Amino acid sequence: MASLAGADEQSDLTADVVNLSGGTIGQVEAEHVHIHQGGASTITASEVSLELGGAGVINAGSVEMHRSLALAARADQITIESGTAGGTSAHYARLDDSRAGLVIAGEAELHNSSTVVLLARQVNGPVETLLDTRGALLAGLVAGATLGMLLLVGRWIRRR
Repeated sequence: MASLAGADEQSDLTADVVNLSGGTIGQVEAEHVHIHQGGASTITASEVSLELGGAGVINAGSVEMHRSLALAARADQITIESGTAGGTSAHYARLDDSRAGLVIAGEAELHNSSTVVLLARQVNGPVETLLDTRGALLAGLVAGATLGMLLLVGRWIRRR
């Protein structure tokens, strides 16, 4: 078990259990990672818990974030309470009083939360999103058709 208080940026840390209180660390690989008022660049673990912390990239089996920030998180289960995530990918994602840029999930449960893009098979709770699954498909089709037309016109102009 590695317990770190006020740690300075380290490049790598591998352990069974990592408890970080304050400070930052580079890459963390462990079974269980708990960060309180600290941060990590990359976390790879079975279970991750962030409280008032931040992470660049998280790859885990289970992620719990409380008033925390993650740029990208991928897990079987993600729970975010009063936090922010740039992008998440999970079988099950739960957001309470949280914000996310992109949420991709088999099942998404949102309470008083918003996303920019939400792609999910099943959605529970009131959803505030700019782009849902149907909207993302339509936007992709429109963007593809527009790009195709521009390429055709460009090719036609060059031939003249």
